[in-house]
Amino acid sequence: MISGVLLAVAVLAGLVFLSVVAGAVSLVLWVVLLPFRLLGLVFKGLAALLLLPVLLLCGLGLGALIGIPLLFALAIPLLPVALLIGGIVWLARRGVHSAVRMP
Repeated sequence: MISGVLLAVAVLAGLVFLSVVAGAVSLVLWVVLLPFRLLGLVFKGLAALLLLPVLLLCGLGLGALIGIPLLFALAIPLLPVALLIGGIVWLARRGVHSAVRMP
């Protein structure tokens, strides 16, 4: 009975020791590999900066490809309203000029 308890304590102590060793190794490796991870982030940032003009051109092209037909689709239904407003303005200006010429 005692040997079973001692065996369980020994297994637990061994697990604790191995956990401490694994934690220390991972901490040392994290400190050693940190500059390389930071360098990887720098290279990813440079790649993103180099990709910005390409993304800008693609975005402008896509905007023109979708925006121009969308502009026509929205402008055609508004054309009668614009013509009506233009006619009203034309008639109003024409009326003002004819009233000025009266003797």
